[in-house]
Amino acid sequence: MSKTNRREFLLESVPLIAAPLLISLFPEKALAGPTVQGDWRYCGKCSSMFWNGTTNKGRCSAGGGHQAQGYDFVLPYGTLAETPTAQVSWRFCDKCYAMFFDGFADKGRCPAGGGHHAQGFVFRLPHDINADGGNQGNWRYCQKCKAMFYDGFPGKGNCPAGGGHQAQGYAFVLPHGAEPSRNVAADLHLRSGLSTDGWAPISGWVDIVMKPNGDYVFSGHVHNAGAVNIRYSLAAVVATPSGQSFGFGIKGHRVDGTETVFGRNRDHNWSQAKNDPRIARSWDSVAQGTLSWRLAASATITSTIEKFIDDTAREAFQKLAQRMNASPGGQAAKFYMNLLLTL
Repeated sequence: MSKTNRREFLLESVPLIAAPLLISLFPEKALAGPTVQGDWRYCGKCSSMFWNGTTNKGRCSAGGGHQAQGYDFVLPYGTLAETPTAQVSWRFCDKCYAMFFDGFADKGRCPAGGGHHAQGFVFRLPHDINADGGNQGNWRYCQKCKAMFYDGFPGKGNCPAGGGHQAQGYAFVLPHGAEPSRNVAADLHLRSGLSTDGWAPISGWVDIVMKPNGDYVFSGHVHNAGAVNIRYSLAAVVATPSGQSFGFGIKGHRVDGTETVFGRNRDHNWSQAKNDPRIARSWDSVAQGTLSWRLAASATITSTIEKFIDDTAREAFQKLAQRMNASPGGQAAKFYMNLLLTL
């Protein structure tokens, strides 16, 4: 690194070795046969499974219609008997388009109002079997809304019964097609409020938008509500199921307190728009990314900003690993931290 200056180094991809984290999510082959239905998709807004086979995208509990991401699931249906590793009574709701369990008198909570309403095929969904290249694990029944949702991320989506989904019962492993569909990819938009747990009275929000072509916008706002001038650092990380992370940082920026009389600026607003081709190359996984962050007064940080972001990424992956390592076929994976810093 003797001929590379600090800023050039920080903007390069830095390879890191993570603890055992993720199973491979790339499929090998599609399930074929006359008694399966395709076009079942993961909704990137509410984390439930919904049918994407029409222009109508149903009703999402996060607002509007569902947003398809990831694999095209092909699910078995018909007059099939239940087995120790496959459960029947899963149905399509013609109000919200989600997959829900119709085996109880209580029909759960539908985003379109009331309980779910069954229509069409009766599906038999496999559970408690090995996940592999053509079958994805971590799908669960939500005991609050009765829908099928993906439980492989720290965030639990948006449940129509309030808060995130709550897993109960079997661990479903669902078959999917040969390739994640790319023709319906939408922007990934992640936003979170910011606050500190320590003495520093600073707070605000961070917003990250990523696009299939690699464009991204990193923006945010921090406000100092106290008397003392404070320098703060922020680490924000988008962690993906494939084992990549994209790190964004603010290093040692000052926001004034009331002790500054003239030229006081209690707010810091920023917006950085760039392109990273690695986002485009990994879009199917990036589109399922989750946001983690750490906000701290710079005086409490003893390491460099890149180490601060690195630690935040590792915490995000540790949470994800707790879910993913429990899946059969889990294996060690490398991940790459891309330090995209606003200094």
